[in-house]
Amino acid sequence: MEYNYYLGRKKSPFDERDYNLRDYIEKGGLLREVIKEKVWEFPSSPLNQEKTNHCVGFSMANFGINYPVFTPYKNSDGHDFYYKCKVIDGEPKSEDGSYIRSAAKVLREMKKIDSYAFAPDMSIIKYWILNRSPMIVGTVWTEEMFAPNQDNVIGIGGAIAGGHAYLLNEWRSDNYIGIQNSWGEYWGKNGKAYISAENFEKLFKYDGEAMAAVEIETSGTSPQKECFLIKVIKDLLKTG
Repeated sequence: MEYNYYLGRKKSPFDERDYNLRDYIEKGGLLREVIKEKVWEFPSSPLNQEKTNHCVGFSMANFGINYPVFTPYKNSDGHDFYYKCKVIDGEPKSEDGSYIRSAAKVLREMKKIDSYAFAPDMSIIKYWILNRSPMIVGTVWTEEMFAPNQDNVIGIGGAIAGGHAYLLNEWRSDNYIGIQNSWGEYWGKNGKAYISAENFEKLFKYDGEAMAAVEIETSGTSPQKECFLIKVIKDLLKTG
């Protein structure tokens, strides 16, 4: 079956300088799980990338719209963010999609975030959504994922259709995760659907990535600062 929805996320190449989101969780935080569910409200009509491969740019706009940030971005902003990513990619104005890491770099350059880190596994993703904020993610997208069922849940069956970037902004107590998409109000319910944590983990382990905004400590001996210093040293060794 053919669906009139477009994709456009490419897998970010490995970069050892990437921060690990685990380093931004307080010691013992994963063992003190108290919150069982969290909804980060999306106070806007859903965005629509229409017939473009601009999902990475739209995932950035969705991230900005969603609480706790709440910047009233529009479709035009999603397209603009995409083209800023393509400058980072070294392919200005190209229409072949972009990378989650490029999105993170653009947000940092625009001073919308201090820095960014990638989640290594599902325990970190769950903790972050429950306790900190929504996350921009990129995974493969399968044929079955285009059409949520009567319960507004997507399965992951069928052939891989391509790669897609979207926002995770809810974790339910029954272990279903909310997806805020960029395909307008008629996909899911007002642009949002759900995927089981079990199925999302399969996508994530296949070639997924999940990015969150983080703050860099400027004093003390926190794991964040230690992580930052390690990255700086590695960069100096590479360029020295």
